[in-house]
Amino acid sequence: MENFKPIPIGVEDFKEIIDKGSYYVDKTAMIQELLDSNAKVNLFTRPRRFGKTLNLSMLQRFFEKTNEDNTYLFNGLNISQTGEKYMQHQEQYPVISLSLKSMKQPNYDLSFYTFRYMISGEFERHNEILHSNTMASKKKENVRRNLQ
Repeated sequence: MENFKPIPIGVEDFKEIIDKGSYYVDKTAMIQELLDSNAKVNLFTRPRRFGKTLNLSMLQRFFEKTNEDNTYLFNGLNISQTGEKYMQHQEQYPVISLSLKSMKQPNYDLSFYTFRYMISGEFERHNEILHSNTMASKKKENVRRNLQ
């Protein structure tokens, strides 16, 4: 029985699944499909409990540039076999991740506040953008003003 991996029921974080050695159905080929599609927008529709949040977590862990090295998470998975054309995108981008699960509030004002709070949190996670030349000064000032 020692060779069995735990089944991660209800776990929505890709990193947690890999770090704990849990059973994972490799869906990393989705990264290659996204890059090949060159689409400006992608819509992921699936019924409830079909892994949308887990797949988005996997995409975030692959693309997001952080202070933490997450490259090991993809070792041995499908995407790691695709070559430099795809792997050069790993950990290169700021990723804004918002789950609308928290938006269920009793009224519009509270929902709006929750949304602003979530956006603010994402800007805090990617604070380096506000100190770089990648965003126009007027936009930076607008973001700073709205985060207060």
